[in-house]
Amino acid sequence: MASPVTVQYMRDWGKHAHGSPLYATLVDVVSADAELMRVINRIEHQLPPNLLFAAVQYLLMEGADDDLSRFYPSLTTDPDPPEGVGPHFRRFVLEHEEQIVEIGNTRYTQTNECRRCIALLPMVMMAPFDSFHLVDIGASAGLNLAVDRYGYRYDVAQWHTDASLVLEAEWRGAPVALREVEVVGRTGLDLNPLDPYDVSARRWLDALIWPEHHERRARLRSALELVSTLEMEMVGGDATDTLPVCLDNLAPGVPVVMMSSFTLAQFSPAQRDRLETVLSDARAHRPVHSISMEALEKSDDWAQLVVDDGSGTRIVGQAHPHGEWVEIYP
Repeated sequence: MASPVTVQYMRDWGKHAHGSPLYATLVDVVSADAELMRVINRIEHQLPPNLLFAAVQYLLMEGADDDLSRFYPSLTTDPDPPEGVGPHFRRFVLEHEEQIVEIGNTRYTQTNECRRCIALLPMVMMAPFDSFHLVDIGASAGLNLAVDRYGYRYDVAQWHTDASLVLEAEWRGAPVALREVEVVGRTGLDLNPLDPYDVSARRWLDALIWPEHHERRARLRSALELVSTLEMEMVGGDATDTLPVCLDNLAPGVPVVMMSSFTLAQFSPAQRDRLETVLSDARAHRPVHSISMEALEKSDDWAQLVVDDGSGTRIVGQAHPHGEWVEIYP
């Protein structure tokens, strides 16, 4: 069960809502309302504010006929100013409390931003092999498993710009050689893997995007179309349990690139230790190149980029949480 959501927790979460005037306003609305704080504390999964706001947007996207929709740029081309949203949001949440709590306790905050591949690709290219099996922990609908199928346009380099979806970002720091790689297999591990074909799963990933982020929403929909054409295996369950089985089932000696992005922060310290043990054991049988894009401290407004080839972890750079820029250290 999640730790209690306090007013201070909501305000800290709200510091990251600067890209959404509506959500920044709603943070103040929820923080100041004992009944709304009671509802959010019925949500057991992480992260409760994400799940509350996404559940409301999901119900509106599903067709809930309510005046609250007027405030959502994702649902109308001429939204009302967010300053007036409070009474409408409060009423909607209390009227749909049981649905919202059920969504919050059965769904998860899951990867819906393929642009993070902007930072993952350079770390993949640091692997000492050109052919490998790709594993993603916290795979959601498998968006990051298409890391080699997107096109990329950095300030200093381009790669596969004839792809159906091209990701663009500012490049900072040292250059990394981009080369051709062969992904021989793709496996996604997730507590709740999503089918990119499923309408409800697509809508949930859409609902997790903040209402004003039209570009992200369009990118998600394009990425889901691309990912749905790939052959991949999605495995449900705790990754510390499913990863050993996944690795044992691969052909002997096949190299592995294992990725995570904004997943380890949801692991307990014991789970992280267990994951390191699994990787250490696996390296006795095959090369494993581990890469991660994580913000383990809630105060961080950027992500650390970490690589481990078995000789120890190295912080190789940092990146914007949604892939707007990437910096690789010299």
